Amino acid sequence: MSVLVLGGTGFIGGPVVARLLADGVKTAVAHHGARPAAAGATSVVMDRRDPAAVLATVRELKIGTVIDLIAYTEADTLPLLDALAGEVGRYVLVSSVDVYRNYEGLHRRGRPTPIWDRLTEEAELRDSRFPYRLAKPRAASDPQAWMDDYDKIPLEAAARAAGGLEATILRLPMVFGPGDRQRRFSWAIRPMAQGRPRIVIPHPWAGWRATFGYVDDVAAGIALAAVHPRAGGETFNLGRANTPTNIAWAASFAEHLSWPGEVQLAHPDVARGALAKAVSGLDLGYPLFIDNAKIRRRLGYAEVTDFDEALARTVADEMGR
Repeated sequence: MSVLVLGGTGFIGGPVVARLLADGVKTAVAHHGARPAAAGATSVVMDRRDPAAVLATVRELKIGTVIDLIAYTEADTLPLLDALAGEVGRYVLVSSVDVYRNYEGLHRRGRPTPIWDRLTEEAELRDSRFPYRLAKPRAASDPQAWMDDYDKIPLEAAARAAGGLEATILRLPMVFGPGDRQRRFSWAIRPMAQGRPRIVIPHPWAGWRATFGYVDDVAAGIALAAVHPRAGGETFNLGRANTPTNIAWAASFAEHLSWPGEVQLAHPDVARGALAKAVSGLDLGYPLFIDNAKIRRRLGYAEVTDFDEALARTVADEMGR
């Protein structure tokens, strides 16, 4: 089997390629050339938005499966699906848990009834579209202009409807680890590593629960779904099996760093700092508690990284910035 990874040199893409190669899968990486592909992979410099170029690579390298890590909008994905129909056996769409209804409420795009149970793959999706679109459209010159048209829901539907290939859809959690540009745990790691005696966090944030995934573990799930015979035509949630609260995450990092300080909870109206500002626009009455039992049961998925090792690598990356 040969696999082509679109976006295989990025934060998640690099570990996906590394996992495929470690598993003995013949792997090609399509990229812009800004970063080199992993040693052992076939490197192809191309623009993913050029479906003819992708198709030519698929034919030349006899690709059986395409993993698409950078499908963001209908404009950049529907033409690609048309080009790949009948040319590959499987198309793996890397989607997100932002498709679920609770995400809509979390970001105040609507006021749906919160779903308190684990969100399975059959849970209700957002009614609203374009979750990151601004009230005032971004300028065309803005590097993030594409976010105004980002939405995984129509991409999932288009992939399922595409003829001539089987689509596998993977809904990713919030991914952390080395290279995480969002620095998801900076709020806990940095003050602890600097020896501050206390951290003050907003009370609702402390109790909020969302599913996370360490980058190498998420990559292992993507690689597994690309090659497993039972993954075709299926939708899977990915992420850690347990979903601790944010204050429990803080406790894990405190133990790892041997930090003797105190986490103090503050009312949102009086909380200060970057974290308080970042979460002030969220409605934390909507958890993102994801059920990922299906991929574990059907494909035998399990994390490949020891939890303490994941914490250590995340801390080292944060403090190295």
